Amino acid sequence: MRNSFKLNLAFSIFTCCISSLVLAQTADQVDDFTKAAKFDDVSEVQSLLKAGVSPNTLDSKGNPMLIVAIRDKSKKVTDLLISNPATNLNLANKSGENALMMAAFDGDLATVKLLVLDKKATVNKTGWAPIHYAATNGHLQIVQFLMANGAMINALSPSETTPLMMAIGSGNDDLIKYLLDNGADLRMRNHEGYTAIDVAQMFGKDDIRDGLMSRWQKLYRQPYPGGPKKSPT
Repeated sequence: MRNSFKLNLAFSIFTCCISSLVLAQTADQVDDFTKAAKFDDVSEVQSLLKAGVSPNTLDSKGNPMLIVAIRDKSKKVTDLLISNPATNLNLANKSGENALMMAAFDGDLATVKLLVLDKKATVNKTGWAPIHYAATNGHLQIVQFLMANGAMINALSPSETTPLMMAIGSGNDDLIKYLLDNGADLRMRNHEGYTAIDVAQMFGKDDIRDGLMSRWQKLYRQPYPGGPKKSPT
């Protein structure tokens, strides 16, 4: 019995080592993968994967190849990597950005849908979330899609920034109105004590600021107090 356990353990370790060797990649392979991901060379990526290179390989800057492909709008490589069962769709780069966040930032609705609907990528994540990234560039349709699939409208970044605050900078009035109509909280403040109204003021978006202040008065039946307010520590 004891000898059988030892044999099984040895076999498991051997299998693990072999698996690691198969998935190992050389510096040249990483370089080739990076170039292929950038220039949408799907045949080269297929060859590398067939040779045992992991689809979760990172480039020299720590970006997963899927993120590289999305950033460079390499649609064929993007679709290939997403369809690969071994690809970790939620793998992030050094900045904490994952594939869904980058697709949302770029306004790539087709890739966002593929990641969420077909592959069940995580819509909500701790810290910066895909909805923040979509709102930053004013991508209304992506924000709508993410919310329809469970994205939190008042999600907080590490600096306690909300999607509404990020949308202010984009200047997309339709997006801002959509967020407000669907529960974005004007009273929320970031880590510096600023609300979305304050953010509009800082960005010089006077029309948006005035509209938000009007919304504030209708919702809360009082004038906007103005200025940053930090929570007591």
